[in-house]
Amino acid sequence: MQIAELVAFCDQLLASARFRDSALNGLQVEGRGTTQRLACAVSVSQRVIEQAIAWGADTLLVHHGLFWGERAGPISGVLRQRLALLLRHDLALIAYHLPLDAHPELGNNAQLAHALGLQPVEPFAEIGGMPIGCIAQAATPPSLASLVARVRDVTGREPLVLPGGPEPIERLAIVSGAGAHTLPEAAARGCAALLTGEAREPSMALARELGITLIAAGHEATERLGVQALSAELAKQFGLETTFLPDPNPV
Repeated sequence: MQIAELVAFCDQLLASARFRDSALNGLQVEGRGTTQRLACAVSVSQRVIEQAIAWGADTLLVHHGLFWGERAGPISGVLRQRLALLLRHDLALIAYHLPLDAHPELGNNAQLAHALGLQPVEPFAEIGGMPIGCIAQAATPPSLASLVARVRDVTGREPLVLPGGPEPIERLAIVSGAGAHTLPEAAARGCAALLTGEAREPSMALARELGITLIAAGHEATERLGVQALSAELAKQFGLETTFLPDPNPV
């Protein structure tokens, strides 16, 4: 199929034009113009690009792309090397950042909720007027230990837990990636815990004083499910061959 058709479908599905994002969403690097083999990953890097080339991909779909903000500087260093590799192999690059966090079914946060056996019940954490996270609940609220065990199973790593909230976990706020700044909002909205990717230095004291628990399960680890869900949807809609390229990150 045509790359332009694929990007138009994703733009509409993810409502990407509605987001005020620091990232360039949609097509970032033009490849050969058509696609049949689509590789997905959390973040673009030289290792990921090389994995995509080795698999025979013609398109790479990521959550964290190459272009952020209003770039006016030279294309040099690591950016130049990554671009050169993409261009040399006619590999298209497509990226969706906030739109892929926010989607109520395919998004990182909805996917995390469902993987943990929870149901998203409210939108959460607005950026530019658009919520990117969710508040989730379970029919039987889990204990903190039980929830942490589920998070460990889903992410494949040991989360950092900064306790401070009540048990059981009746309401869990979820913001994948760098969402520690939403602790005050999560506490104000009656959440017992916040699940995100990274903690900040003030997070421990803030969680304790707000009466909420912070679970930091890894930026990359909490953002794998969105690109996988989106690529599965594209495979279903258009018959594309897809694969996920892991590049685990301890951060």
